Amino acid sequence: MSLPLCDRFPGTKNLAHVTLGCLPTPVEPMPELAERLGIQSLFLKRDDISGRAYGGNKVRKLEFLLGQALAENRRAVITFGALGSNHVRATAVYGGQLGLQVHAVLAPQPSTPYLAANLFADQAAGATLHFAESFSQALRRGAELRDEIALRDGVEPFVIPFGGTNPRGVIGFVNAAIELAEQIEAGALPVPDFVYVAYGSTGTASGLATGLAALGLRTSVIGVRVVPAESTNPERTRRVMEEAVTLLRELDAGFPRVKPEDVALEVREGFLGDGYAAATAESLEAVALAAANHIHLETTYTGKALAALVADARNGKLAGKTAVFWNTHSSR
Repeated sequence: MSLPLCDRFPGTKNLAHVTLGCLPTPVEPMPELAERLGIQSLFLKRDDISGRAYGGNKVRKLEFLLGQALAENRRAVITFGALGSNHVRATAVYGGQLGLQVHAVLAPQPSTPYLAANLFADQAAGATLHFAESFSQALRRGAELRDEIALRDGVEPFVIPFGGTNPRGVIGFVNAAIELAEQIEAGALPVPDFVYVAYGSTGTASGLATGLAALGLRTSVIGVRVVPAESTNPERTRRVMEEAVTLLRELDAGFPRVKPEDVALEVREGFLGDGYAAATAESLEAVALAAANHIHLETTYTGKALAALVADARNGKLAGKTAVFWNTHSSR
């Protein structure tokens, strides 16, 4: 499969990659919802169908992360998430398909309708689950596991952080931004003023904003916070963006010297509610509004992201504007 990133910047063809997804994902106009909300034009980016076995935003990251694991001849993968983690589920599904042993270290979260389904899916995909009492304990357990597996197999496992966010994961969404640019060039949509997306481990929003900035597009990415601020340290986000750009420029000197201060990324506060995975009245309303328009969302990530878009529309901020809602939740 040809990658938009590699087509624009040929040196990046040397970046380890494995094809997992059904890309490009469609971008669809939503005229009825746009009219209802008072937006000039609204489009839906269908990353909910990014993969056949399982969709959502993690597929794009895993193409580069698991690609690197295979390139390094790793036999096992360790990753992290909350009990109902979509990232863990995607890693279990696609890692298992590639013949990798997937170990997931899971931390507590409030109960949600999808939590049990994701746990069952993790196990059905062959992942080994390890339960921790906190996110910090999960990291400690992950370090222990790495040593245990390396001693057992003679090969260190490949470690994927929470949400798949590291430089290679971010590059998955730099590629996604170029994919969107190609759809703009093909006439599927005008250059959007805003892209709304959930802001959790930061890789999706950071990669999109970096890729759009590299292409010189004026689009602003609105990352709607869905995790507590202490979970997404701004310095860590800045560092992972810088490292992603450094890696891309090492592969292809033609990739622009994008700096974090050049990137149009706004972290939108006020929609988290009582914490991670805790539904809010606004997210419940947004999920219902989406369902009435045949869009499948949930209240932990995408419902809160859409709630921010709805609030901005009702406040008149999107009058005369073009917006894209990036659906990161799997509908498979």
